[in-house]
Amino acid sequence: MKRIGFVVFLTLLFLMGWFAVRDVSLELDHLTVEKANLPDMSLEKVEFQREVEGVEWTATIERAERRGKEIRLLSLDIAGIGSEKQRWSLQAPTGLFLEERGKAVLSDVRGSVATGESVAYFEAPEAEWSEGATEVLFVDGASFRRSDFYFEGNSVRVSFSGVFSAEKGASFTWIMPENTE
Repeated sequence: MKRIGFVVFLTLLFLMGWFAVRDVSLELDHLTVEKANLPDMSLEKVEFQREVEGVEWTATIERAERRGKEIRLLSLDIAGIGSEKQRWSLQAPTGLFLEERGKAVLSDVRGSVATGESVAYFEAPEAEWSEGATEVLFVDGASFRRSDFYFEGNSVRVSFSGVFSAEKGASFTWIMPENTE
C-alpha cells in the first residue's frame, strides 16, 4: 500500500512539474497583450502641487493610467489658492491629458470660485486647459451662479483672475436683492 501511495505521489509530482514547465514555455502573443487593453502604467491615489502665476494648485487623482501619449484620469479633485483670498475648486469624474499638446480635457466638471466671502459655482460638460495657459476653456458651454446673478454661455473662457467671456451666445440674469424694509 505504501508503494501505491508513493507511486501516486510521484505521478502527481511529475504531472505538476510537467504542466508548470509547459506553462512557462508558452510564448506570449503580442496581439493578445494588445487585445487585453492594459495601460502602460497605472498609479492610484496621486496628489501633487504646482504653482502657476501665483496660484498654488493641488490636484488629487484617484487613478491615472498612461496609454501611449495619453494619460487617462479618474476622479479628479483640484483646488487652487491665490492671493487676496481667492480660491478655486474643481471636480470631474474623468479626464484626459494629451502629453504632446500639453493639454488637459476634463468631463462633467463642477466647481466653485471664491473671492473673500463671495462664492460662485459653475458646471460644464467639458473643460480644457493647456499647459502654461492662465485660463480654462469651456467649449461646449458652462453655467455660473452666485447669490446675485446667473450666467450661461455656449463657449466660455474663464481666466484665473476671475474674468469670463462668452462666444456664440450667452444669457445673464441679475438678481436684485429684496428690499428688507
